[in-house]
Amino acid sequence: MHGGSAKARTLFGAAATAFVCLVGVAQAQPTPGSTTRPGPMPSSTYMPMAAPTYAPNTPLPSAMPTSAGATATALPFSPSAVPVLPPADQAAPLPFPAYGTPAPSTSPRALAGIPQVITLQQAILIAYARSPLLAEARAQVAIATAPVGLAQSALFPAITGVASSTRAYRQSQGVSTVTTTGATPSPTTSPIGTVAAGPLYSTSNGLNAQLSQLIFDGGRVAAEIRGARATQYASIATYQRELQTVAYNAATAYYNALTAQRQTQVDLATVLLDQVQENLVAAQIRAGTAARTDLYTAQLPTAQARVAVVRSQANANVLLATFANTLGLDADIAVQPKDDVPALSATSGTLAVNPAFPTPSYATALTRAIALRPDLVSAQQNVVSYQENLRAARLGNFPSINASAAYGTNSTDVSGGTYRNSGSAGLTLTIPVYDRGVTRAQTAQAQGQLDNAIAQLVAAQQGIQLNVRTALFNLVAAYAALDQTNAELTQAQQVLLSTDAQYRAGVTTLPLLLNAQVGITTALTDEVNAAYAVRQAEQALLYAEGANAAG
Repeated sequence: MHGGSAKARTLFGAAATAFVCLVGVAQAQPTPGSTTRPGPMPSSTYMPMAAPTYAPNTPLPSAMPTSAGATATALPFSPSAVPVLPPADQAAPLPFPAYGTPAPSTSPRALAGIPQVITLQQAILIAYARSPLLAEARAQVAIATAPVGLAQSALFPAITGVASSTRAYRQSQGVSTVTTTGATPSPTTSPIGTVAAGPLYSTSNGLNAQLSQLIFDGGRVAAEIRGARATQYASIATYQRELQTVAYNAATAYYNALTAQRQTQVDLATVLLDQVQENLVAAQIRAGTAARTDLYTAQLPTAQARVAVVRSQANANVLLATFANTLGLDADIAVQPKDDVPALSATSGTLAVNPAFPTPSYATALTRAIALRPDLVSAQQNVVSYQENLRAARLGNFPSINASAAYGTNSTDVSGGTYRNSGSAGLTLTIPVYDRGVTRAQTAQAQGQLDNAIAQLVAAQQGIQLNVRTALFNLVAAYAALDQTNAELTQAQQVLLSTDAQYRAGVTTLPLLLNAQVGITTALTDEVNAAYAVRQAEQALLYAEGANAAG
């Protein structure tokens, strides 16, 4: 009896497999002139998150319920009929969350002048125009430029014009008077203030010009100018490095968003594959070749995959908002990165990601970094600046010679009139004798600043070496990992299809089929992460070389 049952089961499984394969092949053949990849959504209706659309399925019998909260979907029993995962920017709209009650008002809004699907180059240019980090860097350049003009002012003559008008009051003093009463006069003294000795008020007017000019100070002012200009150059180089940093941040956010969106597609494909297994188990139950409890076992991965879809959706939406924020936009703005990674089939084929540039040797990459990294230039200019500051500080006790000249006209009478001209010219030699140790302290401070700048320069050089070396290792590893994940995905696809065929034929168990399903999900996730890891590694190497800023 057992032998007859096994034989009947085997015969039925073989017939069912042949029928399903014919149905799967027929349904998998595209209509002439059609494509399995959805086209780009119109910009007015674009909303990130991709999911292909499917026709309604014939529901399972009431005795075999579907997963809780799930909508039965019409899918062929063959996993090979699961649609291709398109590039993220070509995905069909999908409400958030995909399962459960959709959240209200989650759709991002368009912004005039900002395309809703942008390339990496466009993203970098938008970040250049709107990033507050660059506005801050530009302000720092303006701050560092002002001391240059201030230092140069000491080389030019200083001319001062003075116009004055003074009204003065003077209290009168008592004076002696002579009274004649006979032949001999007798002096009498008047009380103070009773007789004026002269005018009580006087006015003084003047118009004068003064000129002073530094003749010689041993080169102190020249050193201050060179130091200020080096600081300005360092600030400009820092701004240039900030441009590269903004470009790198934009690229990182760009590919993070694409990775998350593709991961959502992987999780959606996993749901579809799990539903395929549910339908297969249901068919086996109807044929009497599987226990009814197997359906509940098959429904568990589907429920878990739906949870993964909702979480991936949330993560993708957060990273899209982060991408917009990185560009200096409102996080609510609809900005979708254009995907430069090709489509991926869940059950056939792998990703072929072309390198953006040939992988250089360490010596070549380091040479480029030394020539292109603005932060190295900034560190070098800081050393020059502090060298000049030290020279200027040491000249604090050096004698200086200044020329001065004055010319003017001033009133000479008490009423502010009767002008007379006057002028002067001369040289002044100033020899510092004792400044209470100010110059010595300033010199010690400048020396310490120079030592610190030299140490920072050495650290910058070593940091560049490490950056380039690390970026090269990561890039080579990313290429190798993509090759290995391609092999992993190929094997997982073969295992899934063969295990699915064996289960249909009744020669393997449901747990092995579900394990194959887990394997394909893991391989798809690894493939997506590896593909975008290549793009991230390429941008990291360009940033390490200082070659990533958009032109």
